Amino acid sequence: MIRRHAQGAPVGRIRAARYHRGVSGKRIFDFGAITFGGEATRPRLTDAPAPRPARHDRSVAPPEPRGPMPVVVGVPRSGTTLLAVMLDSHPRVAIPPETAFLTELQRLDGLDGDALERAFVDLVTTDRWGVSNWNDLGLDRGDFVRRLRELTAFSVTAGLRVLFGMVADRAGKPLFGEKTPADAVHMPRIASFLPEARFVHIVRDPRDVVLSLAKTTAGASVRSSAQTWVDMVTAARAASRTLPHYHELRYEDLLDQPERTLREVCAFLDLDWDARMLEHGESGARHVAHLGDRKTPDGRAVVPKALRARIHENLARPIRKDRAGQWRSAMSDAHRDIVESIAGPLMRELGYP
Repeated sequence: MIRRHAQGAPVGRIRAARYHRGVSGKRIFDFGAITFGGEATRPRLTDAPAPRPARHDRSVAPPEPRGPMPVVVGVPRSGTTLLAVMLDSHPRVAIPPETAFLTELQRLDGLDGDALERAFVDLVTTDRWGVSNWNDLGLDRGDFVRRLRELTAFSVTAGLRVLFGMVADRAGKPLFGEKTPADAVHMPRIASFLPEARFVHIVRDPRDVVLSLAKTTAGASVRSSAQTWVDMVTAARAASRTLPHYHELRYEDLLDQPERTLREVCAFLDLDWDARMLEHGESGARHVAHLGDRKTPDGRAVVPKALRARIHENLARPIRKDRAGQWRSAMSDAHRDIVESIAGPLMRELGYP
């Protein structure tokens, strides 16, 4: 379990630990704005304002929280999507493919009134790489805009609850959640808009993360991938000190003891245990089927749907324990030395040999 010394820094190893106190020019395929090797160039929103719909009778009160909202975070290729589809297999929780837009909420700073509402719609529905994965959600834009225009008072919080509520309602479930790896470095901001958010941070051995990233990135080096692991894990754990709801678990424990690990996640989320979470194949297949092209601001498909489906093809298959520790046979000694030289101190803190 995690312990904290007097200064508040976590020490010891993670083992499904829970506590309630509380990075680049070369791009990773399919992970939005997480980039490698220098200053990132983010996709811009369209300069044209969102079409202004006809005004509706504003008679609907802004929605209240439905209950705890799981927000799955972690370094890309750490098992975030696997954990998300397992949670989505619970009969009370709907988690869509990663949305990306929660990491971009700062774009709305300083706006209010109709300008805020229009900018929010533009942000959420723009469907541009690194900004929003709107088309993956399978929602009707016109219906979404109509529901926003019916609110007696618009706020970002209300808009997000309307959106995620539509996801849950479509699935016939009362609760909703979210999974975007880059949320890991935006947790305090997300919590300020969605106080019901409960952050579940999944951590994986960086040697396996680097191996997996090498299959899905555009030219990222072993060194830069290892540094990204250190930066994101460190940032998430530091941010956790300001959060009322934060839970850490290891990918390796999820593979080795899935029921025990998921029971602890359910307890953190105030959910009853449901064994259907262990049979996640249907949810995984549905998740892959919803994936579309990832596009640049000019509409080009930078990550085609077929590639995204191939990256996530294991989601529809049973858990394979041999996916942990693959670095032992697949990573060269030279690459292992690079990863361990960069990530060694944090690895030891997390209990990785």
